[in-house]
Amino acid sequence: MALRLGRVLGLGRTLGRRHCCSKRPLPPDFVEALKAVVGGPNVSMAMTVREQHGHDESMHTCAPPDAVVWPQAVEQVQELAALCYRCRVPMVPFGTGTGLEGGVNAVQGGVCFDLSRMDAITELSLEDFSVVVEPGVTHKALNSHLRGTGLWFPVDPGADASLCGMAATGASGTNAVRYGTMRPNVLNLRVVLPDGRLLHTAGPGRQARKRAAGYDLTSLFVGSEGTLGFLTQATLRLHPLPEAVATTIAAFPSVRAAVACTVQVLQAAVPVARIEFLDEVMVGACSRFSGLELPAAATLLLELHGSRHSLAEQQRQAGLLHGHLRAHLPPDRRRGRDPAGPAGLRPHWTQPRHSASTPLPSVWAGGHWRQGAPALGSTAWGWASGRCCWRSWARRGWTPCAASRPRWTPTTS
Repeated sequence: MALRLGRVLGLGRTLGRRHCCSKRPLPPDFVEALKAVVGGPNVSMAMTVREQHGHDESMHTCAPPDAVVWPQAVEQVQELAALCYRCRVPMVPFGTGTGLEGGVNAVQGGVCFDLSRMDAITELSLEDFSVVVEPGVTHKALNSHLRGTGLWFPVDPGADASLCGMAATGASGTNAVRYGTMRPNVLNLRVVLPDGRLLHTAGPGRQARKRAAGYDLTSLFVGSEGTLGFLTQATLRLHPLPEAVATTIAAFPSVRAAVACTVQVLQAAVPVARIEFLDEVMVGACSRFSGLELPAAATLLLELHGSRHSLAEQQRQAGLLHGHLRAHLPPDRRRGRDPAGPAGLRPHWTQPRHSASTPLPSVWAGGHWRQGAPALGSTAWGWASGRCCWRSWARRGWTPCAASRPRWTPTTS
């Protein structure tokens, strides 16, 4: 009945055009117009290339575009966007294809804009703690470029994603507990709108921290998933590189105890950089995959950033909070029979930010010799009577030579 009513009212053709998966062929001579803008080698209609750009790391079925273009300048992106806008051809931005939402799937066909060849770091301001990057610059490439400056970009979603793609998807990562997600770390964006116009969300060349006046257009485009425009440049906030990094693995008898410890750590204002939670199933899977010997229990993985002296206080606070939960542990752990210690706390070491040319001493950890430096370069994190304490290398039988200890001064090479 509904179908007949739709035919009578003449809605069938309209509904067909608005269907989310309807595809129209490209207009005549449209591909030649694309080649006139970016050149023939930068346009591809090969099925293999289209399928490569029709999916990401998500579970969604591949939906290839009709054509793939590789612009190399913002002016070319503007011309291509204006051309597609006039011809009513769908446009899909593409960075590295590491997303998990299916945002690059061209369900309506159209043209895929692969921005990976726009990979310049156009400006670096050490005094302002900011950097300006193009969409082809990845997270690892930026931190490699910043090596030796004492700064880094801490937002790490896990994959080597493009920075503009991270801004478009509102990426976060394990460092979000201290450094935040992409939203507070993006200061300005240069956006090509669907009709080809150019927009600077905070003004051309501006990177103000305060956004009290006018619309917050930067936050509007961060997390827009590429639906509002092409992010062709991003001004990002940089952070000082921590002098040292300490990691902790803490086991708990239940999920409730692990969550309670996490809340207490945050309420105590311990500047934790990362907090990751694994339940018993995930701990067992990780142990089997990596050949580890972790207890099958609710586990917290913590990472602390700071100076050598501040890390000692941070670790002491986290250890005391974890020790307060010792009463909830089974009796065998409270009496110290568990190899993980009475409080379930395992040893961890501080990894300083050192020069790559400086060798790290080998230390005995978890039944294996590992290349790394114990906590603060001269002490190891241990346990005693359910409390956290420091044990010297001599008491553990470790005698590294002073020449092999890592330097704490940042490298300039």
